[in-house]
Amino acid sequence: MSSDAAIVAYIAGSQSGKTSVSPWWMAKEVERRGAGDYLAVTATYDLYKLRMLPAYLRVFCNILKIGKYWAVDKIIELRPSRGVPFQAERSQDPMWARIILRSAQSPGGLESTTANAVHADEAGQDAFGLDAWRAITRRIYASGGRVLVTSTLYNLGWLKRQLMDPIADIAPTKIITDTGEILVTHGNIGTRTIDLIQADSVINPAFSKSSWEDARATMPDDTFQLFFRGRVAKLRSLVYDCFSVQEHTCEPFDIPSFWPRFVGIDPVGDRIAAVWLAWDRDHLKLYAYRVYLEPFGETTHGHAQNIMNLSKDERVFGWVGGGPSERQARTDWEAAGIPIVEPTATNVWVGIGRVYSLFKTGNLVIFRSCDELISELLSMRRKQIGDNYTMDILNKDVYHSADALRYACTAIAEPTPQEKIIYDPVQIV
Repeated sequence: MSSDAAIVAYIAGSQSGKTSVSPWWMAKEVERRGAGDYLAVTATYDLYKLRMLPAYLRVFCNILKIGKYWAVDKIIELRPSRGVPFQAERSQDPMWARIILRSAQSPGGLESTTANAVHADEAGQDAFGLDAWRAITRRIYASGGRVLVTSTLYNLGWLKRQLMDPIADIAPTKIITDTGEILVTHGNIGTRTIDLIQADSVINPAFSKSSWEDARATMPDDTFQLFFRGRVAKLRSLVYDCFSVQEHTCEPFDIPSFWPRFVGIDPVGDRIAAVWLAWDRDHLKLYAYRVYLEPFGETTHGHAQNIMNLSKDERVFGWVGGGPSERQARTDWEAAGIPIVEPTATNVWVGIGRVYSLFKTGNLVIFRSCDELISELLSMRRKQIGDNYTMDILNKDVYHSADALRYACTAIAEPTPQEKIIYDPVQIV
């Protein structure tokens, strides 16, 4: 609450009071900035309905009594003080100020306003993607507004890479309280200041100390560090646990025009994804150099045209994508101009194994400009039952660009006893 940084990232253990304190932070911003729009976004609609909305209604409507909730449009109308009447007779009428409440699962609803301040709740969840983060931060560019990020550290995806890694070399200030430990790191991300605050769940006095001690004694350390302390730990559940940003990414460069290209396409779902691979035959390396990730709202023909335009003047030797049950989707894409062929490896884990082998052997490198793909690779993990991990992927429907990469790699990589062989794509075609 006392931070004046442009970005305040409160990454703390579960039930540490993140959602409860956030409306008070927003109230402080309303008092500071005055009239205008404010934006509060949480990961899923269920979190919006069950946690974020009640917290905001309690503070603005019940305690401060300066808010009026318009349920259909998910807006809290604000007045400057209790003695001033609300302006709007309908939700579309002008208001002195308003808090627009949204879910990150509907990124289109995040593009409609310039915001004085933004709250991103549970931004570390898989459902809160990098595209949603970019959408909400665009809302404050014009106003110079501040951003509050509150989340448990569910994975090692974009939240860690965008907000934690840039200041990882700065020594934090450690604060020991009667209940728990807090780390505060002050730094800069580009031109914006950031305060990263990491706190134990027991920083909330209502959190059971015995439950904390039981979790620490019985839980695997990676689970305990992420979910109860907001600390980074190497996840045992990561599908691509061998993937390293330092080792397997590079700065973009001009790809020689004679390098063959393959494009993997995830042709169905709430996002349409494509990943381009270029083949350096001299050094036996594949480079993932471009990602297309757009909402399904566009027609198949529109997506196909967009992807073909991006591939203009490039030697694309094959378009690969879709699962065994997606034959109709491939037919539709062929009619739209892109003849997608079915991957040679239809089993998901066989395909994952081929991508894994390429990373393990250093034969696959990703341009650092492919943020969406990198974030998905860092966060894709297996479902957990107790202390054991299954062969099911957690939230598997959100990893569209990772699926597109897998499809492309199945066209040019095959497993061997040494888990390595890369065929020349020219010979395959």
